[in-house]
Amino acid sequence: MSSNQPRGRGGGGRGDRGGGQRGGGGGDRGGRGGGEAARGGRGDFQGNRGRGDSQGGRGRGDYQGGRGRGDFQGGRGGGGPPGRGQQTQMAFRGGRGGGGGRGGGPPQGTGGIYLDTMQVTAPDPAITAAEDALVAETKGKIIEGLPGRPGYGTKGKAIVLRTNYFKITTAYEAKKEEVTLFRYEIAIKGPPGKAGSSNKEPPISKQKRRRLFDQLFTHPAFANIHWASDFAAILVTTAKLDLSKLMGSEQELKITLTPETNTIQQQSAPQAGQAPDFVRQARDRNTFKIAIRFQNEFNPRQMIEYLRSPSSSALYAGRADIVQMLNIIATKAANSANNVQNVGQNKFYPFGAHPGKEFYDLGGGLEALRGYFSSVRPTISRLLININVTAGAFFKPLHLRDVMREVGSNNTQCEAFIRMLKVEARYVKDGQQQPFMKKVKTIVGFAKQVQGGPPVKRFGNANEVKFSYVDTAIPNAAPRQVTVAEYFKRQHGITLKAPELPVLNVGTRTDPQYLPVELCWVTPGQAYRRLLSGDQTSEMLRFAARFPNLNAMSIAGVANSPGNGLRLLRLADPDGNPQNTSVGPFGFRVGTDMISVPGRILPPPTVKYGQKSISASNGSWNLAATKFARPGKFAQWQALIINHRGNKGYALRGDAEGTISALEKSLTGYGINMGKRLPTRMVTLDQLTLPNRQSNDRLLKAEFQKAEDARVNMLFIIIPEADRWLYARIKYFGDVDHGIGTICSVGSKLEKEGPSQLQYFGNLALKFNIKGGGVSHSVVNTIVAPIDNNTMLVGIDVTHPSPGSAEGAPSIACVVASVDSQMFQWPGSIRSQKSRKEMVGGKDEQNVDHLEEMFSERLDVWLRHNQNRLPTKIVIYRDGVSEGQYPLVLQEELPSFEKVFEKRYGKKEKWPKIAIIIVGKRHHTRFYPTRQEDADYNAKTSKGSWNPQPGTVVDRGIVGKIIREFYLQAHRGLQGTARPAHYVVIKDEISFTADALEQFTHHLCYLFNRATKAVSICPPAYYADLLCERGRYYLFSALAENHGSDSSVFDGNTEWTGGVHARLRDTTWYI
Repeated sequence: MSSNQPRGRGGGGRGDRGGGQRGGGGGDRGGRGGGEAARGGRGDFQGNRGRGDSQGGRGRGDYQGGRGRGDFQGGRGGGGPPGRGQQTQMAFRGGRGGGGGRGGGPPQGTGGIYLDTMQVTAPDPAITAAEDALVAETKGKIIEGLPGRPGYGTKGKAIVLRTNYFKITTAYEAKKEEVTLFRYEIAIKGPPGKAGSSNKEPPISKQKRRRLFDQLFTHPAFANIHWASDFAAILVTTAKLDLSKLMGSEQELKITLTPETNTIQQQSAPQAGQAPDFVRQARDRNTFKIAIRFQNEFNPRQMIEYLRSPSSSALYAGRADIVQMLNIIATKAANSANNVQNVGQNKFYPFGAHPGKEFYDLGGGLEALRGYFSSVRPTISRLLININVTAGAFFKPLHLRDVMREVGSNNTQCEAFIRMLKVEARYVKDGQQQPFMKKVKTIVGFAKQVQGGPPVKRFGNANEVKFSYVDTAIPNAAPRQVTVAEYFKRQHGITLKAPELPVLNVGTRTDPQYLPVELCWVTPGQAYRRLLSGDQTSEMLRFAARFPNLNAMSIAGVANSPGNGLRLLRLADPDGNPQNTSVGPFGFRVGTDMISVPGRILPPPTVKYGQKSISASNGSWNLAATKFARPGKFAQWQALIINHRGNKGYALRGDAEGTISALEKSLTGYGINMGKRLPTRMVTLDQLTLPNRQSNDRLLKAEFQKAEDARVNMLFIIIPEADRWLYARIKYFGDVDHGIGTICSVGSKLEKEGPSQLQYFGNLALKFNIKGGGVSHSVVNTIVAPIDNNTMLVGIDVTHPSPGSAEGAPSIACVVASVDSQMFQWPGSIRSQKSRKEMVGGKDEQNVDHLEEMFSERLDVWLRHNQNRLPTKIVIYRDGVSEGQYPLVLQEELPSFEKVFEKRYGKKEKWPKIAIIIVGKRHHTRFYPTRQEDADYNAKTSKGSWNPQPGTVVDRGIVGKIIREFYLQAHRGLQGTARPAHYVVIKDEISFTADALEQFTHHLCYLFNRATKAVSICPPAYYADLLCERGRYYLFSALAENHGSDSSVFDGNTEWTGGVHARLRDTTWYI
C-alpha cells in the first residue's frame, strides 16, 4: 500500500507498497527514426527505452510508408464487420471474407493460388547442380556422425512449389564492401537477495533485462556502431567495441534502472544532502553490474564459401553460434520495436497500439494475436530465411474485473487464471478523473492466510482483509489493524466502489502486499502459456486456419509492396533501398519474393480390406460395405451411460437401448465378433465442477469395479459432453486400475440420424476393431526392399509438463512398436521420467534405463507374435526432437538399444540393421502450389483447401548440406495451411534409397488404424504421440491446470509413474 508506512508486523501483509515516487524520471524515449533524442531517439543514458538505430535517420522505419501498398490501413480491405470475431487495425491483404463474430467465424477471405497472375520463377538450376555434386561427395560416408545423402527422389509427378523461404544475399555475394561481425557475451549480475532469505541473487526478469540493454546501448561507446542483440546474453556489432572505454578498469559497468512506476503527482523531494534510507535501498535494488566479453569475429563470406563448397569436410558445418548471430541480426527490428511481444524462439506478435495488430476474441479472458516467426537456415550454396505466420493466445488488455468476469465466478479457477499476471494499478482520488499514480504489479494470487501472520479469510474482500498499519501522519502512532478498504481511503483518498471483490496479493506468498481488483488493468502483450479450454482451442483454430494464399500474402505481399511479415521484421524497404532495412547495415539483403522449389506428388497406394481393393482418392477412401481384414473380438462388453446433474447433463435423449443395438449391429456388420453384451448400466454424477470431483471419482470407480467383477473386457461409455477431467478419470480407471478397455462417445454424436450416424458408427468400429486385436486394412506394396516381413517399426516420443503444471511434474516417455508385418497393432510402453528431460536413454537417479526396459518389453511382444523370431531390421521414428538434439539421440538413446541387442542377439554381427529417422511437426516450412491442377481443389465443385495435393514431397531447394532430410505432406490439409512432416535420417544401416524411404513413409501414412485417410505424420510417431497424450491424462491433476483440490506439487509416491494394467499391456489400448 505505501512505501511510506512500515510493512505489517508479525508476518502480516504490508499492503501494495507504493505511495511515493520510487526514483528519478530518466530521459524521454524520443522518437525512433527521426525523434528528438540523439542517435535515433534512445533517450539519455539513465533514461528509458528508445531502441533506435545508432545512426538516427530513419531509425526503425514505420508502417505507413511504401509505394503502392501504403500503410496498414490500406490494401484490399477485409470483408464484413468483425463483430466479436476478428478485429484488426490493418487491412489484411487478401482477407476479403465475410463478417466475423464468434458465431460466424473470423473473416478469412477466399482461397486460390498465391500470385496466380504472375509468372513463377523456376527453381534455381545452380542449386540443383550443387545438390547433385554434393551427393557424389557424401554418398556412403558418415559426415559429422550423420549418414550422407545417397541421392534425391525421382518418383512421382514433378511440380514447382513456392515456399516461405527468402534468399539472403551477403555483401560478398553482391560484390559490395564486406562487413565483419563481432560477437560478445554479456553477463548481468543483479543485487543480492533480501536479508533473511537465502541471499542468493534473484533471477532477472526478461523485461528488466530489456531495460538494462536499452540503457547500455545509449553509452557513447556504441556511437556510429550498428548493433543487434537477443536482449539476454548475446551482442553482435559491426565494429569492435572499446571495452576499456565502456567498462573501465573494473571490467564491468554499473547501471541503475529508473523505476517503471509512472507517478504523475510529484511527491516532496528530499532536502539537499539528505537521501532517505528507502531511496538508497531502492537505488541499490535497481543497480546492476554488466560485464561484456569479446568472443569471436565472423565474416559471412566464410559461411557462403562453406555452403558453396562440394567438399563434405569444409568448415562452418552447421555452426550453431554463427546461425544464432544471423538470427539475432534478422530479428533486430521486431525484437527492438515497441508493442511487439517476443514469445518463445523468434516469434513476434504486434499488440496494443501497433498498427499491425490483428486479434480475435477467444473468450474466457483471452484473445488470439497474429504474429510472425523467422529463422535463418544455411542450405546448399545459399543462406535462406524462413518466415511464417503464427498465432498465439494472450490475456485481454482489459480492466481486471472484466477479465475475471469472463473467467467465471469460481474464485479458485479465477485465481489460477490470473496468477503471475502483470497489471497496472491506477490510483484515482475521489472526485478526480485522472490517476495520480500508476504502478505495474504481478499478481501472486488472492489474499490468504500466511503462516505466523494474522488471520486472513480465504478469498477475503477489501472489507474483510486486514493488515498492520502505522499512520505516519500521526507522531509516534502505534500500529493497528486496518482493512484494505480503510487503508485506501485514509492513505490515498480512494473510496473503493467494489470492495466486495477478492483482494489481490501482489507481493509474495510469505510477504503479501494487498491491492484491490478495481484499480487494476491487465497490461497488454502478455502471452497465455497454459492449456486452452476446448472452446478456446476451437476459436483459436478458427482464427489461425486460413487459406494458404492468404498466409503467403501476409508474409510476402506482392512486388513492390512487401507483406506484413517482411515489414514487421523490416527485411524489405518499400522504396527498395537495402540500407534502410534492419539487416542492410550488417551487410545483408533479403529478397522479397518467396523462392520456388521442385516437388513431386507421389501416387496414392491401394488400400485392401481382406480381398477387396479400394483406391484412395485425394488421400481418403470410403469404409462403406466393407469387412475388416482381420476382425477383432470381445468376450463380454457393456454400455455405461454417464449423466450428471449439471446443465446438459443427459447423455442420451432418445431410445438408449435402440441406439446401442443399432451400433452393435453396425459393428458386427464390419465383421467384429462382439461376444456377449451385458445389460446397460447408468450412473448419475454430480455436476462436473471442481468441488464435486472427489464424490464423482468414487462413483466412477464403483462402476468400474462392478464391470471388473462381471469380467467385462470392453466398456462403451456414453457421456453427455466432452469434459477433460471426466475423460481422464475414465481412462485412468480403465487402463491402470481395472484393466478394462474403454471407448467414449458423446451422446449427441451417437444419436445422429441417417448417413451421419452410419459414418459415426464406422469411426467407432475402427476403434472397437483395434482394441479387439483386429486389423482393419492393409496397404499394397508397403513391404518392399529394403524392408521385409521381419522388419520391426518403433515409435518414440516424450511429452513435457506445460506451464501451469504442478511443481516437479514429470515428463512422460513412450515407446510403441509393431508386432508383425501387417503393422496395424501397436502395443506400447510408457514411463514417467525427470521433468523436462527430452532424451529417454541412459540411467536415471534410480539407476534405471527406461528406454532399455521399454524396448525390451516391445521385443517380448514381437517374439510372441513371430514364433519366437527376433526382427532382423528395425526402423525407428523418433518424434519431438529439435535440430540441436539430433546428436543426443545417437549419443544417449542408441546405446540403450545396443544394450538390448547385446543381451538378445549376442555377437554384434548378429544384431539387426537399424535406421533412425527424426519426425518433425513443429517446424515452420510451408509449401504453396503454383498451378491449380497441383492444388487440392476441385474445379467442378469449386471446393478445396488450395493446399498441395496429398503425397507432395520436397527434398531439394531448402535442405541442409549435411543433413539428409525431406518434407512429406501425405494428408489432405482440410483446414488452413497444411504443414508437411519433416523427416531427418540420422542413422541408416538398412541403406534406404531416397525413393524407397519416401515411398515407404508415404505408404505408412495410409496405415493409421483409426482413420480412412492418410495422416499427417507416419503412424509410429503418431502412435507414440497419442500414448504420451494418454499418459498426460493419467497425471491429469499434475499436468493439467492445478487449482483447488488438484495437486499443486507432484508427489511421485502417490501419483502414477508408469505402466498400465497387465490385461491391457500387450494391446493397442490407447487408441
